[in-house]
Amino acid sequence: MRRCEEGGGSGPGCTGGGFGPGSGRGRGRGALLEPAVLAALAEQTAHGYDLRRAVEEMTEGIVVVDPGGLYRLLRQLELEGVVASAWTEGAFGPQRREYRLTAAGRELLVQWGEDVARRERAFRSVSAAIRRSLGREVQEENAGSAIGHGLGGVR
Repeated sequence: MRRCEEGGGSGPGCTGGGFGPGSGRGRGRGALLEPAVLAALAEQTAHGYDLRRAVEEMTEGIVVVDPGGLYRLLRQLELEGVVASAWTEGAFGPQRREYRLTAAGRELLVQWGEDVARRERAFRSVSAAIRRSLGREVQEENAGSAIGHGLGGVR
């Protein structure tokens, strides 16, 4: 767990608050930006615009990517050795940076996968609790309605 060792964090095996593996995690709506970018890069190298589109499609529009935030994240991930970039000639217009995932990035993606799966289980549990709670409210309303009509819940 490289990220835990480098300064705390909250991912698997770490202590502390926040989302995701390691310190400084949790960038992006619901802390989905970073793992979504890494997942997109695991599939293929990409330019920033392509990553933006891929993340928005992958998250069904829940994460609307701010271009400035995306490029700041990519620079930070590059400094950490998680992604690498190179200038490529554009078919039309100026050169563009193309990003790819490194071996360290694949390791981090595994950690993110574990973290996201854990959060998914927690969301399912909370969702089920909400449905149960709302189901009780509906049952109580129906029971109150039946009693109010002199039915006493029996037909």
